[in-house]
Amino acid sequence: MFIIRYSTCSISVEENEWVVDYALKRRYVKLVETGLEVGEPGLSNFKQQRFHPSLKMAKRVYPHVHNMDGFFVAKFRKFANGVKSVEAISNAEEEAKIKAKLKTKKQKENKKKKEQKKNKKAEKAVEPVEKTEKTDKKAKAGKVRKVSKAAKIAKKAAKAGKPLKAAKTDKDAKTEKAE
Repeated sequence: MFIIRYSTCSISVEENEWVVDYALKRRYVKLVETGLEVGEPGLSNFKQQRFHPSLKMAKRVYPHVHNMDGFFVAKFRKFANGVKSVEAISNAEEEAKIKAKLKTKKQKENKKKKEQKKNKKAEKAVEPVEKTEKTDKKAKAGKVRKVSKAAKIAKKAAKAGKPLKAAKTDKDAKTEKAE
């Protein structure tokens, strides 16, 4: 395992983070802590450019902040020889693009589903009025009879062959306590 220190006497992003990001993508290296106490963390993004998140382990020394010349330091650990295959890199980038497209597509689909649910709820809010008008017409014609909730429960209990237990009212509970 080799240690490689990359340093420049510049604070230019093109000379520093872009070069380190390129090395991280194309070579078998990873960034490790520099061991420097002076300086700010490296940039993981700059304008529209996004860099490898480990670039925060690099150090930037600014002349106006640290009262010294501008400087950049990154420390690599090489864990294998050779170059990463370009096909693997391009495939990874293509996969990331495809995942991003799928994510936006799913978000659009979810948004459509939510809108459809809202529309259905709005339609259901209108429907009960129409249904009650229909049932009122049938009731007037003698075709529909209204059945109370208690009667429905009693009917279900009778079909199941279970005895129906009468519910205790507040008055029944008070009389039992008094006795």
